[in-house]
Amino acid sequence: MHVSPLVDPVGIPLSAAFAPPAEERWLDVADVTTGQVLLRVADCGEKDVDVAVAAAAEAADRWRRLPSFARTEAMLRWADALGAHRGRLAELVARETGALRSEAAADVDRAMACVRHYAGLVGTVDGRTLNGIPGHRGHTVREPYGVVAGLAPWTSALFLFARQAAPALACGNGYVLRADPTAPLGPVLMAHLAQTAGVDAVTALTGRDTTRGHLAGHPAVGMIAFAGTAEEGREVIRASAEPVAPLTVHLATRNSAFVLADADLAAAVPCVLHSRFSHAGQNLFGASHVYVHASLYDAFVEAAVALVRRIRMAGPLDADAQLGPLISARARDRVEAAVAAGVADGARIRAGGRRAPGPDAGAYFEPTVVTDASPSNPLRAGQVTGPVLTVSAFEDAARAAREADTTRPGGIAQIWGRSAPAVHDLAGRLEAGTVWVNTHDALDPEIPLTPWQRGGYGASGGLEALDEHTRTKAVVWDLTPLAERAAALKKTVARSSSGRPDHG
Repeated sequence: MHVSPLVDPVGIPLSAAFAPPAEERWLDVADVTTGQVLLRVADCGEKDVDVAVAAAAEAADRWRRLPSFARTEAMLRWADALGAHRGRLAELVARETGALRSEAAADVDRAMACVRHYAGLVGTVDGRTLNGIPGHRGHTVREPYGVVAGLAPWTSALFLFARQAAPALACGNGYVLRADPTAPLGPVLMAHLAQTAGVDAVTALTGRDTTRGHLAGHPAVGMIAFAGTAEEGREVIRASAEPVAPLTVHLATRNSAFVLADADLAAAVPCVLHSRFSHAGQNLFGASHVYVHASLYDAFVEAAVALVRRIRMAGPLDADAQLGPLISARARDRVEAAVAAGVADGARIRAGGRRAPGPDAGAYFEPTVVTDASPSNPLRAGQVTGPVLTVSAFEDAARAAREADTTRPGGIAQIWGRSAPAVHDLAGRLEAGTVWVNTHDALDPEIPLTPWQRGGYGASGGLEALDEHTRTKAVVWDLTPLAERAAALKKTVARSSSGRPDHG
């Protein structure tokens, strides 16, 4: 097995029967609420990446040759193992990221659903019949790349792991995850469960930024699936240029929500706020800014402020918690600085806006509602990774859509409204790969997420992901009888020998 070792267990015993890293370097993973070390994981270097990729390539060759039913059964056993360890995984994720236990459990559930979904699609990847050349018959087949390198952030890590690995496996690839060193424990345990379930084509490793670049540029990696920040994404794209590896790139974007004049505020307000404040505002799928029709603007802000003031901040393992801490004090300081810069630029804080003492040593920041921030305000123009929602009014939906499309668009947009024509028109104007209508959480594995513009490229999820994880091979047969081909060949040779051009 080639999974990063887990050693020195504190509080949560985990199996550690894995080989140590080549250079005996380790990373401490801390409990975000206490600061105490939970576990130490390998700080893998280039040699460890080489070993992991080689193991994945060997396992992938075995994996793709298994009968379809055997691969399906193995993936279903993996999903069952995730369910059997749901509580353990959720606690690990909560402790290392600060996500509420309920949020971490939902991450496990989504990962299970994704693995099950693609287990059902094993063997369904097919090609087309080609009949365009007279006397010829051809077909295309979709074949795996071999090894897919997965690079994903710590937030929603289990779901993103499954969303990358499951379609890769369904297509016959192996998968190597470089788990984010900030919070790698959940993903590493998830990889261990895959291997014990018989999906040995899955490998996970941990390490600093150099590990990410070496994996992305590894000559034995056939494809790269990346999700994360724009800065990290550009690094991965540059690294992939040397082996010319194909990529799917999903960058963190500033997602927008639109509340139309006929929207139901009783549904829109709590859903938009939950979208933004889940995972302490650090999730990739929530709305950062909400455009509210002028006729509902005051009512929306009033309801949002009232709801925010009732949100209970508590530790991630507290059953009554509604907002947990950020992943680190450094992350909280960045949010605090962004809010200060936004206020200096004219934004108005309507609720929250300050760091909070919290019930433990975690890095808490109050859920914050901000108005009067212009499109160029740092809170709207920048990427604020924390519990801060900006709100503005609009009169004309088309103009609001154009404004949204200038502030790092391309990810997920929400539209709240009852008029089908109005919703349809606005959805068509938005530069976003995914539009959710009257919902904020449609993260089903059947539904593709496809970033546009500066959000990246390549589909994640849906049947489209099967195309992303395979490459096309065309096989063409000349069925012309040999006697006819011989005569045609003689004619061609004779013309060539005489010096006359052969025009057929």
